Amino acid sequence: MIYLMIAVKSMALYLIGIAIMRLLGKSTIVQMTPYDLLAIIIIGTVVSEPLISENFLPTIFALAILTALHIIFSKLTLASIGKSLFLGEPTLLIQDGRIIEDNLEKTSISVSQLLSILRSKGYPKVSDVDYAVLEPIGELSIVPKVENTPVTVGHLGISIKDSGLPIAVVVDGQVQRKNLELVSKSEQWLKQQLRKKSIKLQDIIYAFVAEKSKELEIFSRQGVHYGTVKTTPPAMIPVKPLKSLYAFFRRIRI
Repeated sequence: MIYLMIAVKSMALYLIGIAIMRLLGKSTIVQMTPYDLLAIIIIGTVVSEPLISENFLPTIFALAILTALHIIFSKLTLASIGKSLFLGEPTLLIQDGRIIEDNLEKTSISVSQLLSILRSKGYPKVSDVDYAVLEPIGELSIVPKVENTPVTVGHLGISIKDSGLPIAVVVDGQVQRKNLELVSKSEQWLKQQLRKKSIKLQDIIYAFVAEKSKELEIFSRQGVHYGTVKTTPPAMIPVKPLKSLYAFFRRIRI
């Protein structure tokens, strides 16, 4: 009975922990701020406590308080005062190829650490950097000098066809029906395209349709790339136009 209770508590706390991380938001993981880090450490400690004691309900209450506090702090950082108070300000470490030593001391970063970060980002010479800024989340943003800016097709005056975002329609042999609707196609249309290529659905590890060009590309489990299958632009399934890019990414599965 004791082991059963431990198993039930472990499962419950695990699911509660996942739910809390979802409530904290994606930015908690992607952009780790000081209060994000503190919240994760405290939540992890609180969640593990009932596994060695019987204080289950007080733990749930404490987790609710911590989650609410974190959400409140997240909202406060949207204001300029809260941002300065909880996140801090960006710090300029390099300007016009020259290291600003005073700011290095303020941020407790050594010259060796700075040079190591620059090398890891592809800038072995300090003179190649126009600006280097230490962001509040701990990342170093680098702006190269104009002469060291990577050449793009825009600089060369070359026009490239924009096929749009690749929308996955088959993943590991499974048809992504919602994504097919996003590109105005049906499952019947997809199977018809596969029959033309003599490909079985279960043999496909990944296939996508380009959002703008409506071209289908297929990759088999055997490593064979079947190239681009041009499709007709007319829609087979009427779908409502997306109101915003946010709504688009809320629905898509890539």
